[in-house]
Amino acid sequence: LAPEAAYRSADVRWQIDKADVRTLPSAKEQEAYLRPRIYEGEMQKVMKQFPGTKYAALAAYDMIDNKLCGDWQGLPKCPEMEAGLYQKYADKYPDSSKAAQALYEATYREGVLVSMYMVEENRKRSEAAAANAQALAAEMKQRYPQSDYTARAASIAYRVQQQVPVYGNDRD
Repeated sequence: LAPEAAYRSADVRWQIDKADVRTLPSAKEQEAYLRPRIYEGEMQKVMKQFPGTKYAALAAYDMIDNKLCGDWQGLPKCPEMEAGLYQKYADKYPDSSKAAQALYEATYREGVLVSMYMVEENRKRSEAAAANAQALAAEMKQRYPQSDYTARAASIAYRVQQQVPVYGNDRD
């Protein structure tokens, strides 16, 4: 029960701090270093004291929040970086309850990159992002066939395949 209690305690503080940080004007800044960071000490303590547990994996997923951009501002730099963060998490913690969600988030960001690169008229990178989105959706179908996130990733892969913009679509 100790790992669960430590994680739940850290998570309560994390959620409160996250909500507070999101109310600040700096929350919309593109760069993560331009806004206050959520205190990671308790999450790091969970990871250090209980490595290899599902709670360490959950703490690692939460800590991704501090690295995400506030507003992408239509530039591909942020979704590229964020897709990498989520893929790295899913590779490091494949059995985590958040692994499917992380791969979905990576798939979404790759789909967004397709649209962003098309606007920049960078066809080569757009095609690479489309291939990555398709590959991630296929990986999810293989690794997490029962997850709701797999169906959502398949929807993104389909939209990418049909050249329907994922980013800037007001109907999502």
